[in-house]
Amino acid sequence: MIRFTRSLTSLVAGAMFTASLVSCAGGAETEAAQDDVLDTTSEVVSAEFPGGAAEVMNFIAGEVTYPESAREDAVEGKVFVEFTIDENGAVTNAHVIEPLHPALDSAAVAAAMAMPNWAPATKEGKAIATTITLPVMFRL
Repeated sequence: MIRFTRSLTSLVAGAMFTASLVSCAGGAETEAAQDDVLDTTSEVVSAEFPGGAAEVMNFIAGEVTYPESAREDAVEGKVFVEFTIDENGAVTNAHVIEPLHPALDSAAVAAAMAMPNWAPATKEGKAIATTITLPVMFRL
């Protein structure tokens, strides 16, 4: 599972908040102002790993080495790593948002940071940064 967050979600949430403030003002001008604020025609294209979603999971599976300390503790499960794909497609700011075990958390972040450049997300044809959350599975 890859969960794309940020761009469209935060834009819509911000627009909805702004639209609710504008609607409090009332009057015929409100409808025109809301149309200007909430632009649902903007095309947002998600960032894409080379080869697609299946390949990102294959890459992570091939990159992760099960840490010995986690193996000794018999720890299994998912580590959720969040990272940014910048305007150039580079992976930046990888960090754990749902930790499992310190050694597994570190291995998951290292695997995310080792990923090759992605095709960046775009909005109206212009590259934008986007945040991605990726589960990294650990099974003994």
